[in-house]
Amino acid sequence: MLATKTDVERSDEETDDRIGLNRDSLADQIYAKLRSALMTARYEPGSRLSIRKLAATFNTSPTPVREAVMQLVREGALELRSGYQPIVPVLSIAQYIKIRDTRIPLERLAAELSTVNITEEGIRHIREINDKWMQFEAEGDWQAAIAANHEFHFTVYRASMNDILVRIIENLWMLSYPVVYYQYRNIRLSRSGVHPHLLLIDALERRSPAEAGEMAVRDLREGSSRIIELLNSNRENPKQKVI
Repeated sequence: MLATKTDVERSDEETDDRIGLNRDSLADQIYAKLRSALMTARYEPGSRLSIRKLAATFNTSPTPVREAVMQLVREGALELRSGYQPIVPVLSIAQYIKIRDTRIPLERLAAELSTVNITEEGIRHIREINDKWMQFEAEGDWQAAIAANHEFHFTVYRASMNDILVRIIENLWMLSYPVVYYQYRNIRLSRSGVHPHLLLIDALERRSPAEAGEMAVRDLREGSSRIIELLNSNRENPKQKVI
């Protein structure tokens, strides 16, 4: 006997109820985790996401995973083509530059506002995060370095006390950050002079909004220049993986 739609839905609900969550709250949690993964470049451009594999990873039915994925599709963070699994978009250089140029004034503003609102304890915490980031880069642990870089910037931006601004910046990072893996995966960064992170921390300590905003923008521009250079040198689509 074929299962009816009601039977399938009831089975999904029973699966989700076993871990004490209704489907909506579970879908929200999965959405948040996938969103965070996209913002920290855990998925490469061109990677295909298997809903059933993700359901097994989250120990739930496919239904809340599918709902979370469809929300990300609506936001442009994933693509869904007829007959295929959802895919992490492969941005063109032009698309990446548009996102970067949109981020610049927003991240400048967030850093400027944070300079006014951040506490001394918050500045110490940001310095500790930056120390972790530098350690991960020195060790060649690129995934941890990307996550620490994300934590650094958003700890600064959340100190702006403007949750709407931070949410918009998060959305833009989610759209653009899968390409960042190029920067860490393919080259070991060589630096000369003082890194913008340290200059940003110094501006926060001296309560200089204009300098803090400028250092946030400088860090973004320097990183994006390396990414664009690598994208230009590697025009072929990344090899697809199912996650």
